Amino acid sequence: MKKLSFFFVFCSLVGWSQDLPKQKTLLLEEVTILEKNYGFKKVGLYDEEEAKSYSIKGFSQLSIFDNDFSDEVWSTKNKSCIQLNLKEDEKDKFLSVKWNKDQDGCDWVGMGFGWDMWAGKDMNFVKDTLAMELEVRAIGKSFTNIPWAFCFEDYSGAQAWLGYNKSFLLANEITSNWTKVRIPFSLFPFEENNFDLFNVKQLMVKVFGEGSIEINSIKLVPNSSKLRSEVTCLKVNEKMELGKKENWNIPFTNFGSGHSFATLYSKDSLFIAVKVNDATPQVNSEKDEKLWNGDAIEIAFSTNPHADPKRKSFLLSDQHIGINCGATPYVWDWKENKRMEKVKFVYSKTSEGYFLELAIPVTELFKTKLLPEATYGFEIAVDLSGADGKRSRQERWNSIHAEGFHLSPSKWGTLICE
Repeated sequence: MKKLSFFFVFCSLVGWSQDLPKQKTLLLEEVTILEKNYGFKKVGLYDEEEAKSYSIKGFSQLSIFDNDFSDEVWSTKNKSCIQLNLKEDEKDKFLSVKWNKDQDGCDWVGMGFGWDMWAGKDMNFVKDTLAMELEVRAIGKSFTNIPWAFCFEDYSGAQAWLGYNKSFLLANEITSNWTKVRIPFSLFPFEENNFDLFNVKQLMVKVFGEGSIEINSIKLVPNSSKLRSEVTCLKVNEKMELGKKENWNIPFTNFGSGHSFATLYSKDSLFIAVKVNDATPQVNSEKDEKLWNGDAIEIAFSTNPHADPKRKSFLLSDQHIGINCGATPYVWDWKENKRMEKVKFVYSKTSEGYFLELAIPVTELFKTKLLPEATYGFEIAVDLSGADGKRSRQERWNSIHAEGFHLSPSKWGTLICE
């Protein structure tokens, strides 16, 4: 094995608050590059041609790691922090990864794959049609969480990081059998980090805690999942009075850690009901535009069915409102920077947390109406306070893995009025 020492720059996103993302530059430890052991194997006459011809929309650089070491693979040099070993059993050849970041001298621990001989990859035209798929299995006890963050880096040094989420797992858990983890490529925050998708350099992985896993392959595959979540909004003809349980004898849509919501509309109003799972409800000491920093609900939606769903900034027809769910609930309009007295709501505590009903007079507030057989951008998020009374996390319906829906409607799901 030939060892080369390099320094890499790690750029992490800081985004707890509603502020724009900021970047930090960290100096990494030395890394070990693992050189390939070359060999020969028998292939059919046309095997190589067929392998090269396979592509997704013309993009053929699909194999990031495939059962072999090469000088495209590197890891943190300190072997007490992380070890990569190529192993083989009766059926498979695979990469065994063991790590322990929780010790002195292991400030940054990770590995990387500069696939396709470190060539620059033009992935701009396939960013919405690809997913990164890892085939992995457990060493010993089964688990669901992989404490890793994934990053694509371009040749200018820009990086786009995304943490692992168990929703990426295509099974109930990772067992001793090969299991697939699939991450849509479009979830990585490329635009927020001025990433050059025309010149992608490598995949980087930062590890946390301590653990072990085996990797059979890492590759790019067609993204079969919907890019946007959808919810149906049914029409009610009669005037609806809030506070009646019979109003909501319709299916609720689940999201986050036990939350759910449902929507209805009339010729004048949009009705929203939200069930929040919160062991310590009504904790919010913040006021007005800062109400997100405690127990709160945020709702963003469009009143223009023709608006481009990929837009990165708000139009006049886009709305973002918040409900302070503290001791004295009220509704706030971030666009107008004022409280919304005309939005009616009913708040009630439940055994699981709280239940909120809203009636938003769309025609009165936004001088328009919701149309049948039309679709609108829509997002809902629950802000949950921590032990210090400030927001500890935000759980979103559509934009599960990426913050920023309050800035970019491209992160919203779809509301379908029937």
